[in-house]
Amino acid sequence: MSAAPSPVSASAQAVEDARALSQRLSRSLGIPTASSLVDRVQPRAVSPALSRLFARGGLPRGEVVQVSGRSGLSLALACCALTTQDGGWCAGIGLGEPAASAMRDLGVHLPRFVCLDTPAQDWMRVASILIESFNVILVDPGFDAAAGERARIAAKLRDSQATLILLGRTRSSAPRLSAPHASAPHTSVRRSSAPSFPGSTEHLTVLSEAWEGTHAGTGRLRRRVLQVHSARTGEHTLILPDPQGSVAVQDVPAGTLRLVRRHE
Repeated sequence: MSAAPSPVSASAQAVEDARALSQRLSRSLGIPTASSLVDRVQPRAVSPALSRLFARGGLPRGEVVQVSGRSGLSLALACCALTTQDGGWCAGIGLGEPAASAMRDLGVHLPRFVCLDTPAQDWMRVASILIESFNVILVDPGFDAAAGERARIAAKLRDSQATLILLGRTRSSAPRLSAPHASAPHTSVRRSSAPSFPGSTEHLTVLSEAWEGTHAGTGRLRRRVLQVHSARTGEHTLILPDPQGSVAVQDVPAGTLRLVRRHE
């Protein structure tokens, strides 16, 4: 007589059987799996220059996008621009007082963007309310939420198909939407180690930024080159802003000379 299988082995076998059945149904009957259903959801449109950052070509619906780095706020606002232009609503929580003119230059339709002055300890409660009415919510979180609270927010996002953009901690010491002084044309940051968030499939990190347009301390800042790393699509070089104030794609050639100020 053969020994009865242990509860652990029986449970593992049940999981394997269920997975195999799901794959057979998907292949033979055309019944979609959960991952294929997610992939079929059309993302929110972003600028063509930004679409390459995302695995599905735009902001995922019903999910969390994490953006880290010194210029993360500018990048996140640029990602919201087409949503506001297409008649959608966006809200910002904990952003302070970002410059309205800079937001407009990034393509944000200001009448469709609501910026809330919310106490840091209330961001989770306010975001939970806004998810039901707004298409995109951009948050600079005042604290790291507990696992249970993150799970509840993720569930509400799935139900409403809203997109939550969370700014990483590496941006906290940076000026908001302001150009750096000409004596510091290049800055860089490390990849953020922000805690994972349920439903988060996209994580963008601004690795470095370099302003161009000044010569030995004179002239005007004309554009900013960002090196952005995506957890899913790799590294990309963007111009944000370009000389017209918008976002563009730029492959910076190897060996490009940059002004480096000698330290006294």
